[in-house]
Amino acid sequence: MGIRLKRTHAVLRRERGEKPCSGRTAFTLIELLVVIAIIAILAGMLMPALSKARTSALRTSCLSGTRQLTLAWQMYADDNEYLVENYHFDQDGTVNQYAWVRGSMDDNPAYGQVETGVLDSTNTHSIVLGRLFPYHASTDIYRCPSDRSQTHGVPRVRSYSINGWMGGRPLAGQDAYRVFRKQSDLVAPPPSSAFVFIDEHEKSLNDGWFAVDMLGRWGLLDAPATRHGGGYNLSFADGHAQFWKLLDQRTLSWDTLPISNTPSNPDWEQLRQAASSLR
Repeated sequence: MGIRLKRTHAVLRRERGEKPCSGRTAFTLIELLVVIAIIAILAGMLMPALSKARTSALRTSCLSGTRQLTLAWQMYADDNEYLVENYHFDQDGTVNQYAWVRGSMDDNPAYGQVETGVLDSTNTHSIVLGRLFPYHASTDIYRCPSDRSQTHGVPRVRSYSINGWMGGRPLAGQDAYRVFRKQSDLVAPPPSSAFVFIDEHEKSLNDGWFAVDMLGRWGLLDAPATRHGGGYNLSFADGHAQFWKLLDQRTLSWDTLPISNTPSNPDWEQLRQAASSLR
C-alpha cells in the first residue's frame, strides 16, 4: 500500500509539471554573492577594531618594558647611591665606561666608539656592557615591540633613552637647571612627575641620552616616538609609566631635528616640565 501511494504521488507531480525532489539543496549564484558581500562588510567592520586592539596590546607591552627598565634603574641607585650615568662621553672626550648603555643606535661615524658588530645598533653587546643590564638580564625589554626600525636589514636592539637631566650633564648655557645625581635630588619635579625612560623616535635615537632643551631655544633636540598611534610611552622616577599623546603636528611629522619651538610646541613644554627645573 505504501509503495502504491508513493508511485501515485510521483504520477501526480509529473502531471502538474513538478520536478522530482532529489533531497538535496544548493545556493544559487545570487545567494552566494549576498553571503560573500555580508562577510566582506562584517570583516570591514571588525578590522579597525582588531587593529586598534593590537595597537593597544603593543603599547601595553612597551609600557611594561619601560617599567622594568625603571625598576633596574631604581635598584642601581639603591646599590650605588648615585643614579646610573647617562652621558655618553666623559669631559675629556673619552667614552664613558659607566653609562647605562653603550654605543649608538644610528651608527653615525661621528660616534667614534662604535665598533661594528660590537657596539652598533644591531648587537646586544651595547646593552650587555651597560651598567643597568646586571639588574635585569634581558635584552628584550630594551626594544619597543612596535619598533620596526632596522640597520642594513637587521632589527635594532634598543628603542629607549633616558632623560638627559637624570645622571647626565646640562646643555650648554643651561647650568641653572638641575642635573639629578641621586634619588634624593628629585624634588622639583618630584619622582611621580620626573620622567626617566622615553620611547624615542627611530630617526632620533642615537646614544642613550635624550636631550631636553629647558630654555626652548632650539625646540625638540631629540624626538619622542610616534609609533603608538601618534604617541609614546615614558616612565617616571617613582616607577610608574604613562602613554602621552602627541599634540603638535610638527612633532608628529618631521624631517630634520631640532623640531621647531616657534610658536611654542606643547609637546616640548610637556617634556620640559617633566625633565628638570631651575635650581
